[in-house]
Amino acid sequence: LDLKQLIGVNINQVPSYLCSSNESFKETIHDIRPKIGQNHLEELRHVAILMYKMLLIEKLQILWITYRKSGMGELQQPRSTKDVGLKIWPFEICSRIKHVENANITDDEKCHLFVDHCQKKLNDQNEIYRNQLRYRTSHIVDYTSAMELTIENFVKQGFMYQRIEYDCQIALVQYHYTDAVLKRQYLIENPNENQIQLFKRLCKLKYEEAVTKYHFNSLKQYIPARLASNSFQNQFMGKPSIIDSIQDTTVRKKLSKHYIEVAEQAKTDIMILARDAAERQTRQYQTKYNMEMNQVWQHEKILSTGQRLTSTMIHLMEKRLA
Repeated sequence: LDLKQLIGVNINQVPSYLCSSNESFKETIHDIRPKIGQNHLEELRHVAILMYKMLLIEKLQILWITYRKSGMGELQQPRSTKDVGLKIWPFEICSRIKHVENANITDDEKCHLFVDHCQKKLNDQNEIYRNQLRYRTSHIVDYTSAMELTIENFVKQGFMYQRIEYDCQIALVQYHYTDAVLKRQYLIENPNENQIQLFKRLCKLKYEEAVTKYHFNSLKQYIPARLASNSFQNQFMGKPSIIDSIQDTTVRKKLSKHYIEVAEQAKTDIMILARDAAERQTRQYQTKYNMEMNQVWQHEKILSTGQRLTSTMIHLMEKRLA
């Protein structure tokens, strides 16, 4: 099986901002090399695509290392959390195995072998791209460090949102692992059914709040960086073919410029709306969680001593819900 079939990610798919139909890369290169020829430009585009693929693989490698650490019980925990040696293979791993092997059996050994195999595939593919990049850059005429830096910055800027998505996935693996460790410690305290359901309910509310808050903070960082970037303009927006078919150069450029301005403004407006919606939802979850916690403490006051949460349970809840 190839890498795409194993991990469910098509590394060979070229992002829109690096496609030939999108002129943002051409404009970026023209800023430092105004008279560059088309063939030379396409050589540099292939370099940019290889850089993108290596960035993507780097994030995938970190994600799969995190998967493995979770499954091996090696994820680092806060100092205040006891080490219970809990091994948890993330849902994503079990799901991929079921998809690839069409089987429902996902024991520890099978998960371990599958993850190791995928990690080797990622490492091998990264080495292939590294060699290809080294070969291409060594055969490009007038390939300078300034040109390399310009391409790297362009690719990193375009990769920013994908980076945020993968950082979120990595954080969620750690989050779910810590969650499972604290739940295990909570159950050691022999809680009654009401206390178990209470813990689950509060964890769910806190999880929803945390994920929404993470997305909101990511968008807060992403939008200003994108607006401030020179490569922001038309980076993800190809022009309709009808504009390129116009023979009059002046008219074509004017329409193209107007289309890009309108499209970019619309995209920015949508992202700002998404950020504001995430902020409102975060506040809603925070309010809902705070109301639930107030009800919990009010209810605790009327319970008998034997029915109340123990100090250890409260301590574990505070760590989990912090």
